[in-house]
Amino acid sequence: MATTENLNIDEIDKKYNLRPFVEATPSDTAAEVIQLNSLDLSLFQEGPDFLDQRKKLATQLEESLSTVGFFALVNHGISQDTFDQLRSVAQSTFELPDQEKKKYLSGALTSDTEDRSVSLGAERGAGFKPKGYWSMKNGVKDSIELYNFRDLQQREVYDSSKPYPEIVKAHLPNVVSYFRFIHGNILKKLTILCDIILELPEGYLWENYFKVVDGDSYNSGSGFGRFMIYHALNPEDEAKVDNNWLRGHSDGTAFTFITSQPILSLQIRDYYTGDWKYVGHTPNGLIVNIGDALEFITGAYFKSSIHRVVTPPDDQKNFKRLVIIYFCDPKLPSILDPEPLNSPKLKRLGYRKHDEWERITFQQWDEEKGRLFGRSDVNDAKSDEPNLVLLYGRLHERWHQAEHNFSLEEARKKYKVIENKS
Repeated sequence: MATTENLNIDEIDKKYNLRPFVEATPSDTAAEVIQLNSLDLSLFQEGPDFLDQRKKLATQLEESLSTVGFFALVNHGISQDTFDQLRSVAQSTFELPDQEKKKYLSGALTSDTEDRSVSLGAERGAGFKPKGYWSMKNGVKDSIELYNFRDLQQREVYDSSKPYPEIVKAHLPNVVSYFRFIHGNILKKLTILCDIILELPEGYLWENYFKVVDGDSYNSGSGFGRFMIYHALNPEDEAKVDNNWLRGHSDGTAFTFITSQPILSLQIRDYYTGDWKYVGHTPNGLIVNIGDALEFITGAYFKSSIHRVVTPPDDQKNFKRLVIIYFCDPKLPSILDPEPLNSPKLKRLGYRKHDEWERITFQQWDEEKGRLFGRSDVNDAKSDEPNLVLLYGRLHERWHQAEHNFSLEEARKKYKVIENKS
């Protein structure tokens, strides 16, 4: 077991110049900012005496999940000190020399050269994804670094065979504790509120999709954690990608938890207008969005929203965007359509398995979608939208949900659709 018992944490922190991460000062830009619905988790209490209170929270949550697919969490139980400490560790992790980082790569040096038969790829594998791994449009490569943590909900995360940089190993217990709290406490409460929305017995989603089963990764709810830092592109490349640092996309997982930050860079695409809007900052908050898995499980009642990261306003360009992210996965054999739910709410509203959807598991979707994000043939498109990929009867990203009668047939007429052969 990898432990910190024989590590001198203070000396390691001094060695790697552990210090507070400097957040951006608020921008004076006049850009349109969307203030997400803010869910106060301190109001969540279990037991029959507090059912009405949970129903009120569920109603508030439903408005977000069925429209923008994003919301903010406050009073969630994580202290500002915890956020600050994790940002400091992440900052020092990304300041390691490139030669040191190469000892802990999560995949190949580029997505197009990744052997997906033996690798999760740098998007999902444990360790560093280097800058330039993803292809963007017009031949531009990304300028993002990330460090992924796998097996967070299982004992294997501490296995001595798992290599960690010294600064990461020194703070691994705190990192793991943070991600486990999100899954075991915050996520569990959210799934109960979703049960209420879907008119299911409280605890149904948790027990059947997200509950952690110790020692059984296949049948356990899980997720992976990430440190992520955005470096500015050079002006010529920024112009070629229309100031996008991370192209518009949906997440393949069920829920994504992101640390909120004041730098204006994260944007949500409005399904109904196609407009992009900045996400406002929620101090000491978490920004949460729905991923594909939960959209499919609810027959598209919950929306896996398209979002992107763009160049910040001029008065924030001298600051870094550094985020701590937790991608929450349902158990691998979970069926990604609403039939197993048998939700009275979804039936009444007419949300069901689409005729063209093949019956698939989360494992199938996760593996196939995970191969696509940085591929040049997917991303080298003329517009904001990547070329569409058909996976198991479903488009890998749904940019046109609000368009009347939009179908696979219409998509093939209007857009380049890559037919996945896997």
